[in-house]
Amino acid sequence: MNSAWSWQRANVAAGLWCIVVGTVMVAIWLAEPIDLAKRHPYLFGMKFNAALAFAIVGLALLLSTRGLARLPALMMLPVFLYGALALSQHVFGIDAGIDTLLHTPFVDIGTSLPGRIAPNTALCLMLVSLALALRALSGRNSMMQIALGFVTFIIAAAALIGYAISLDFAHDWVRFTRMSFQSGSCFVAVSVALIFVGTEETGQDRLTLAGVLGLATYLLLLGMAYYELERYEASFGITFSGDGTNARATLSSLVLISGLLYGALVAHLYFSSRRARRMAADLAESRARLTAIIDNAVDGIITIDDRGLILSANPACTRIFGFSPEEMMGRNVKMLMPEPYHGEHDRYISNYNHSGEAKIIGIGREVEGRRKDGSIFPLDLAVAKLELDGAVIYSGIVRDISERKASEQALIEANAELEEFAYRTSHDLRSPIASSLGLLTISRDMLAEGEITALGQTLQRMEKNFRRLDHLIQNIITITRNRLMEEEERPIALRALVSEAIDALSHLEDSKRIHIENHVPAELTILSKPSKFQVIVGNMLSNAVKYHDPKEAEPAIDIRAFRYAGKLRLSVEDNGLGVPPASRHLLFKMFKRLHPNRSFGSGLGLYILRKSTEALGGTALYEARDKGSRFIIELPDGD
Repeated sequence: MNSAWSWQRANVAAGLWCIVVGTVMVAIWLAEPIDLAKRHPYLFGMKFNAALAFAIVGLALLLSTRGLARLPALMMLPVFLYGALALSQHVFGIDAGIDTLLHTPFVDIGTSLPGRIAPNTALCLMLVSLALALRALSGRNSMMQIALGFVTFIIAAAALIGYAISLDFAHDWVRFTRMSFQSGSCFVAVSVALIFVGTEETGQDRLTLAGVLGLATYLLLLGMAYYELERYEASFGITFSGDGTNARATLSSLVLISGLLYGALVAHLYFSSRRARRMAADLAESRARLTAIIDNAVDGIITIDDRGLILSANPACTRIFGFSPEEMMGRNVKMLMPEPYHGEHDRYISNYNHSGEAKIIGIGREVEGRRKDGSIFPLDLAVAKLELDGAVIYSGIVRDISERKASEQALIEANAELEEFAYRTSHDLRSPIASSLGLLTISRDMLAEGEITALGQTLQRMEKNFRRLDHLIQNIITITRNRLMEEEERPIALRALVSEAIDALSHLEDSKRIHIENHVPAELTILSKPSKFQVIVGNMLSNAVKYHDPKEAEPAIDIRAFRYAGKLRLSVEDNGLGVPPASRHLLFKMFKRLHPNRSFGSGLGLYILRKSTEALGGTALYEARDKGSRFIIELPDGD
């Protein structure tokens, strides 16, 4: 980008040079300084019309750099027509009347006709105006514009060099009508801008173009020198020779040999530059591919030097650690480590650099990382040592394994929970069955002995055992169904669902004396899974009814629901027995009966409540009250 911007400045410099030279010469011609013309006639080689044309060319070049297109192209039209008419005057031997149309020269410096420009100047004006018009209209460079600039540069550079080596034909194609050094300098400046600005758009190499340009100019000068020598021989009737060797033949040989050598050099330069460009393109492609792989890698990739300073970090590191690349570059990598790794890291690198004893390098291990917010998390770290150009760097690949560790922990807890569930379930299933079998034997004996009254009591105990067994089996079925059943989300009217759950509790003991108030707004709905939501509400209400305080004069249960912060909050509040502080840590656990003397349930109600809530992406909470409890569930608001 900096290189392209630097070359763009050549446009501005060329435009300013043409404006300054053209404007100064116009001013000088209008001022008519006769004494200056007598003392320094060569200063008046640029004619008035040519000076005005260069001022227009420079202004058009500046306007094109500002993004204008039509105006610079239109400005080039009169310049092109002027150059074409001026050249036709030399080619066809006519006088179009344009030489003194705008200004009559006050002094004659020995040109063929007053105010007439040289044919090479006219040709270059045509080439330059055409090239600038094409660039302005297209907005970019092309091979046509480069070719036009090429020809312009060769003609103008040959003219300037002709002044330096006194080779008249280089600037004086028609005797006494020459390209001035001012015009030559302007043409060189503009042609350089045409050739080298925006060259990359055409796929050409600037160095190769410069070599070919130099070769062409050199060969043109040799040809002009050869022609000049021949013209002198013809004019003066002499032959330049020595020791029987014709000088023209010698010069021809020199031209041929030097041209071949120069051409070979340019060809070598061309093919070398193409090979270098291919290698650079391959290298750039490889770097781009490697950068894309690193930047899009899921794992973080960090490189550090032998002092532990971070040299590079890919975008995944920002996602993992929370630091931007700018915050990490140049800082010690221990910024990403908690203790004890933070304090031991520099000593570890120093020991490794001196002893070569590796604890992590080339091995990989599980460590802890520290995020920008200070949180600690587990990660896998693999470090490799690299030696590049005599320098040692270390590359590390880090992977955030928080989810994996959480999954592992959840699996461990699930296995432990499953083992406890299997043990407690088998125990609770066997207990009422064993009790009932014993009672069945007793009942048979009572029936044989005719003890009907005692038999009735025994049968009631058996019925109670079977109800407990049925309740446990229903809970097991509920747990299994919640885990395995696939269910689509549907809109749920909360008030109606709560009312149905209240009606379903009418069979429970003492439910009639409890005042249950449904405060849920009638319009409140949530998008959720109905079966799981019914289980949640049913367990919350049945728990409140079972553990009401029988000594409370006015037992009450209040159900409320509302939205806040993108969640739906459903609460069931009672003035019942509450949960003793020492037992609150057992809430939502399997087979935990916090009031075993009050209720003989399975101890799975609150566990099912928690699991069902978590299955819907929510959380179950408990809040103690001065009298009673408040159980709360919070669910994502999918309405």
